[in-house]
Formats: sequence, C-alpha cells, structure tokens
Amino acid sequence: MEKRIIALLLAAVAAVTGAWAQGNDFGIWTEAGLEKSLTRRLAVGLETEFRTRDNTSEADRWSGGLSAEYRLTRWLKASAGYTLLYDHNHKVNSSGKKFSDYWGLRHRTNVSLTASHNLGRLNISLRERWQYTYRPERTVDRYWNYTDEDDDRYYGDPIVKKGITETHTYGAKSSHKWRNRLQLKYKLNKQWRPYASAESVVGSSGLDKMRYTIGTELRINKQHSVSLGYMLQNSYKDDEEGNRHVLGVGYNFKL
Repeated sequence: MEKRIIALLLAAVAAVTGAWAQGNDFGIWTEAGLEKSLTRRLAVGLETEFRTRDNTSEADRWSGGLSAEYRLTRWLKASAGYTLLYDHNHKVNSSGKKFSDYWGLRHRTNVSLTASHNLGRLNISLRERWQYTYRPERTVDRYWNYTDEDDDRYYGDPIVKKGITETHTYGAKSSHKWRNRLQLKYKLNKQWRPYASAESVVGSSGLDKMRYTIGTELRINKQHSVSLGYMLQNSYKDDEEGNRHVLGVGYNFKL
C-alpha cells in the first residue's frame, strides 16, 4: 500500500513538472503563520505573506490576515478568515500608449468547509471555499509609454500638459470566487508529510484558473513546522496573473 501511495505522489510530481514549459512567469511566495488552539475544537490563526513575480524581479503582494477554524466532527471542519492585500499593479490601456504603476489595497473574506478521511497513512481532503474580494476606488498618475527623447512625454514620467498631471480613476470593484481543492497528504514518518493537490478557481463567467501543487511539510516538533512546494498555475482568463510557476516556502508556529 505504501509503495502505491509513494508511486502516486511521484506521478503527480512528474505530471506537474512536465508542464513547466506551459507557463509564462516564475515567482516566489513566502508565508508565515501563527496558530493557537482555544478549545479542542476551536483554533485561531494569524498569517502574513509576500509574493514576487516577473521571474522574482518585482514585488507582487504583501498580505496579512486572521482566521478561525472550528471542528464540527472528526472528519469535517469549518473556517472563516479575513485578509488585507497590498498589491503592486501594472496596467496598460488598450492602445498600449498609457500605463499606470501603483500599489493598492484590497479586502478579502472567505468561508470554507473541509472534509477529510484517512486511509492508513494517507489523508484525503476536499476543501470548498467561497471567497469575496473588494477593491476600493483609487486615483493614480497615468504615464506615457514613449521613448523618443524629442517628445516632451518621457517614458516613466507623469503626463504634463499645460502644467496639469493626468490621472486615472479605477472604480471600486468586487468579485466572488468559488475555490475547490482536492489534496492528498502522506504521513511518511513523524516529521515528513509529502502532499499533492489540485485546485480550481471559478468566477462569475466560469473557470478562472487551475492550480496544481506538489510539496512536503516538515514537522520539526509540536510547535514548529516548515513547508516547501512547487505550484503550476494555468490561467483561463485574460487577466494580469497569467500562467505562473511558483516556489512556495512557509513556516508555522503553534502556541
């Protein structure tokens, strides 16, 4: 049985790694979490995350959040959370002549149900999550994408016409997503927990993206654990994220 489980995880590794050429960008996502059990069923947590993009050359996002988790039964738990996102945005208009480059805030909440079952050392879990994100209205400087030194509109400088800097206002925006994640995690020994997962992100107009992840969790002791993984993201919408390869590094501390 153990050999079959290990072979299954290795097959997942090969499938995801073999898709490397399909992506467009590479980034590193680092996160740290703090967890505290209040009762046998109720736990709360704090999380922070930093992401990079453009082959790790650009900062992509800072975020911080809090969450609560309640175990309804031995196999089912419910959770809810809030995250404050601070994103680095780079937007170009349809003609490609004007762009904006700025940092902006978003507010995100989520509610989840996770069912799990153990088959020997193998844990199978399915998480269903509703996610709501709100971006407040933001007015930013707009720039010209010109490189001609004879033109008075230089690349990267605010547009100045008759002493007035041009700005653009991005209206408030909200979105609802439904995320479905199936995960396999294998208890190799007391410390190592290799895992593989597939997650779909569905928006109002259909499937937005798929995320395939492989990695391992290392439980140093009862309080400290670290994780290392690789994620392939396939985007099916014409959005800013696109296809990505991500190296994930995490740390968690249990009080």
